[in-house]
Amino acid sequence: MSDSDQLAHGLSEEEKWDILTRPEKLGEILLKHGKITVIQLEELIKEQETSGKPLGELILSKGLMSRSELLTALDWQHKADKVIIDSLTELINKPRKD
Repeated sequence: MSDSDQLAHGLSEEEKWDILTRPEKLGEILLKHGKITVIQLEELIKEQETSGKPLGELILSKGLMSRSELLTALDWQHKADKVIIDSLTELINKPRKD
């Protein structure tokens, strides 16, 4: 059994659903695409908590990414959210086999 199978086995159905349908956060997307490091993300999150500024605004103010790169990342986030919504819509509208 793989680690992910073992992890999923210990979760309730509701917890599994939450994991599968949770939209990716911008920071997660930037990490996944190698645009920022874990250390940078941790620092950004700390600053975000104290300043209340959006993550994207902090990224731009620190010069970690260009506005164009950030817009591309936000587009990735939007597309990932759309996949989740489309999948859930398909699941909900799927004819039931009774």
